[in-house]
Amino acid sequence: MNGEIIVKNLDRYKAFIDDLVKLRPCVESVWVQENAWPRLPQNEPINQLLDVLTSEQKSILSAMLQQARDGGIHDTLAYLNERITLDGLQIVVQGSELPVEPFDTELHYDWVCRTQGDEWPDNK
Repeated sequence: MNGEIIVKNLDRYKAFIDDLVKLRPCVESVWVQENAWPRLPQNEPINQLLDVLTSEQKSILSAMLQQARDGGIHDTLAYLNERITLDGLQIVVQGSELPVEPFDTELHYDWVCRTQGDEWPDNK
């Protein structure tokens, strides 16, 4: 029974990280590549800028936006990991606490590995 709980909590941890990987794509980056943000009055200055950028410049801007989003997710996970390890913060999913560093790596490290397509260590 205890082994089942450990496996279930590990699965929840992996799902937590993988759900964040699914949130990684930056819609603003896509909008740059598609040459327009939503056609709303407040976006007009942005669309005017996009109209004068070359394809190469748009690719660079798109990559910068994605990197900013990645940095935000990474830094949030690093902060959460610090609070977990130093202050006892708990992340609870479906009434069960997620394991802390189950692969001896931090939340942000696991997220980066999964964004790069790495398998979970216990699946190798």
